[in-house]
Amino acid sequence: MGHNAAIKRFSATPAGQPIELFDEVSGRMPAILELFASPWIVRASDLVHRDGSCAAKHADEPLEVTWDAASQRPVQFTRAEEAYAIDAIVQSWAIERVWWDPRARVSRRFWRVAARGGVYDIAYDRDADSWLLMGIQD
Repeated sequence: MGHNAAIKRFSATPAGQPIELFDEVSGRMPAILELFASPWIVRASDLVHRDGSCAAKHADEPLEVTWDAASQRPVQFTRAEEAYAIDAIVQSWAIERVWWDPRARVSRRFWRVAARGGVYDIAYDRDADSWLLMGIQD
C-alpha cells in the first residue's frame, strides 16, 4: 500500500458515531431558515467596509418574477435568462422613504428568499411597478 497505508485504513466514521447532523438535505432547511430569520443576521447588501465600499454583492438589476396570487408571494425569478425557483421565503419587509415627495419617494416591498443554494434579496418597487434584485449572499 505504500506510505499512505495508515491513512487508507483509517475509518472516518467510527461505529456508533453519526455521519451527518441531518439525514437528508430537506432536514436542514428549517435550521437554515431559522438562522436567516434571526435578528442578529443583517442583510449582507447593507454591510459596508470601513472605507464605505459595499461588503457584499449588492445589485440593483431588473428581474422577472412569477407571483402566486393565492399565497401572496413570489415563487420564481428569472435572472440572466435563468429561472430560479424560490425554495423558501426567509424574511420580508417594506420601506417607505420620502413619501411626501413624488419625485424622490421610495416605496418597496422586499423578500429575502432561498433559491438554488443561495440567498437573494428581491424587491418590488411599487412606484415603478417593477421587480429588482437588490442583494446576493453566497
